[in-house]
This record gives sequence, C-alpha cells and structure tokens, in this order.
Amino acid sequence: MHNRQSGAAHVPMMFFLLLLIFFLAAVGFAWMNQTKNNELLEKIAKVEAENGSLKAKTLLYDHYIKDSGDAVGKAGKYAGRASTEYNGHTLDGIEGVMSPEEITKTCDKALELAGQAPSKGLEAVLGSLTTLLSQQKDRIRDIENARDEALATQAKTADELRKKSGEFEAKAKWYSDEIAKVRSELEASHSRTQATLTATAANVETVSKEKLAVQDAATQRESELLKMIDERNNRIAGMAQRETLRRPPAVADGTIIAARKGLPSAFINLGRKDLLQSGTIFLVRSPSSTSVKCKATVVSVGEEKSEVLLSDFADEAGDYARDGDQLYNDLYSPRMVRKIYLMGRFSAPYNKEPLANLLRRLGNTVVDKMAPGVDTVILGDDPLNELGDGFARVAESAEFKQAVELKVEMVNLNTVRELIKL
Repeated sequence: MHNRQSGAAHVPMMFFLLLLIFFLAAVGFAWMNQTKNNELLEKIAKVEAENGSLKAKTLLYDHYIKDSGDAVGKAGKYAGRASTEYNGHTLDGIEGVMSPEEITKTCDKALELAGQAPSKGLEAVLGSLTTLLSQQKDRIRDIENARDEALATQAKTADELRKKSGEFEAKAKWYSDEIAKVRSELEASHSRTQATLTATAANVETVSKEKLAVQDAATQRESELLKMIDERNNRIAGMAQRETLRRPPAVADGTIIAARKGLPSAFINLGRKDLLQSGTIFLVRSPSSTSVKCKATVVSVGEEKSEVLLSDFADEAGDYARDGDQLYNDLYSPRMVRKIYLMGRFSAPYNKEPLANLLRRLGNTVVDKMAPGVDTVILGDDPLNELGDGFARVAESAEFKQAVELKVEMVNLNTVRELIKL
C-alpha cells in the first residue's frame, strides 16, 4: 500500500518537470528571437541612415556637377576611366556634366592661338592669357607714345615749312626786283651807249665792244637769276606736292564698307582707281577713337573697292571691325605715287633690296640717290664708318642734311614696321 502511493506521487512530479522544461525552452527561444529581432532592427536603422546619407551625398554631387557645368558653360559627357568597372552606372541625364578631355583641349587651343606654352589648371591658363594681354597693352601704349612723338615732330615740321615758304616767297620777290633793276640798268646802259655812238663816231668800235660785254654780262646775270628762280619754284612745287602726301593723322586713307563680326575678311572703299596695291597693310580705327583695333591686309583689288583680311585684334570679342571704321597707312595716299629713298643701314629681315622691292609692289618709286623731288625718306640704322670699325651717325651725313634742307618727309623704319610685310 505504501509503495503504490509513492509511485503515484512521482507521476505528477515528472509531468511538472517536463512542463517546466518546455516552458523554459519556450522562454529561451522567445528571448533568442527577440534578441535577433532587435539586432535586425538596429541593422535596418543603420542601413536606412547610411541610405539617407548616400542620397544626400548623391544630391550634393548632382548639384556640384550642375553648378560647375554652369560656371564653365561647356556641356559634354563623362564615361569614366577606362580601367575602372562602374557596374553599368553612367552620368547620363545629370545636368551640367562636362567632358574633362574637351575642356583640356579647349584650354590648350586657347593657349596655342595666343602663342603660349601648354599649362594645366584653369588658374594657370587664365594667368598665361592675362599676362599676354598685359604685354599687348604695354606694347600698344609704347606705340601710342611713339605716334604722339611723331605727330609732334610732324607739327613742328609743318610750322617750319610754312616759315620757309614765306622766306622763299620773299626771296623770289627780291630776285624779281633784282632782275627788274638789272634790266633797267641794261636799258640805261644801252641808252648811254647809243648816245656815246651818236656823240663820238670815232669810238664806235670800242663802245660797241663795251655794249656787247655789258649785254653778255646782263644776259648771263639774267639767265642765272631766272635759273635760281626756276630752282626755287621747283622746290616750292615739290614741297607743295609732299604736303599733299602728308595726310593729317586725323584724315583716314579709306573706310570699311562691309564687315561682319566673326568673318575674317571685309571690303573697303579703295581700289585700282586709288592706285591701291595688293599686300598694302592698314591700321583700323573707330571714327570716334584713336586706338588701333586691328590690321587690314589687302588681298584682292577691284576697280572701286577691295577685299582685306582682318588680323591682330586688340579685342576681337568686344570690339570687332564694323562698317564705317577708318583705315590708316603712313606709306600710302590715295591716287598718289611716292618717291622714296632708303637712307642708312638696313639689316635682316628688312634688308634694303627686299624692302625696296616691297615698296615698289605697293605702288611707290624707290630711288638710289637723295635729290630734289624725293617725297619720303625711310631711315634705317647708322651705317658703318669708312674704316669699318664703328658706326657713323646717319643724322650727320650729307644726304641727311640735304633731306632736311629740302624739307623731305622722314619716317623711321621702326614706326612703319607694322605696315610692311616681307
């Protein structure tokens, strides 16, 4: 009886233990699942945070690409680096994408056109172009200073010419009075001779000889005076002709009648009727400015108008050649042929013979000797002295002094170098 009760009591206890084990196992399993769920939630939150950060960073990249593209203003495509795999991703559709290769080519092309060495980096490229622009401004300022000096010299020469012209007129009047006086004396002498012949027939031969001598002397004197007057008149006429060749700086030689921005050629109102020659180079200025905006080289000559090639712009983008712009060339005057003499020493690349041939092709006459009738003298460097061990000043030469006496227009080669294309 006692044994049966003991066995019966053990059955509920075992059942309770089994239930306890199952309960603990269920609690442990639930705890493990809860832990895993918490870990998953943490990972999901971290991924979502990283995803938001990537989206913000991507938006930042997109805005950076767009703003950079807008600043540069040169749209293009970017395919990435050749050795890198991007899993099919591209930048197509993103506004402002640029091609680094095209930008580099554009910078290199700009430097090449400006005659500068290749550089990397926008700051270096712009620095090279800015330096070149500054140098060109300095050169323009030097040219303008030289021009101002030449204009001052020309004004002074014009004043001296007017003064000398007055002196020549006064001397011509004096010579005319002298001739009248000699003629009057000749007539008086002739009257006296006639009276002497009438009064003294015995001295006819002697008086006749004296008369002939006086007549010869008077004729010779009259011939000398007339020759001197003719020479003065020729000089005055030559000076007047040279004065017509010296067009005032404010008077243009011609005008551009057709030009379009971006086109390298234009048309001018000069042609064969104006004795214009192909290859003539003009400086182009605006009617309201004294600054040179570019050069115009004649490439085709017509009867009434000619075609020119535009080059060497001071500001090609902001101040292109326009209709009405004026043309200037110190070595050319419409419908005029200049007689030019090359004085001094001329070295390469402007040797005397090639330079003379070029001036002849431009419609001028080049002479080998300084003489009356020369319109323009182009001055070179000082020539070698007789010993060949130094240089003699060209301003001290006899031909230079003769040119000064004749009031010939003088132009330094350096001042017209830009108008000559060898």
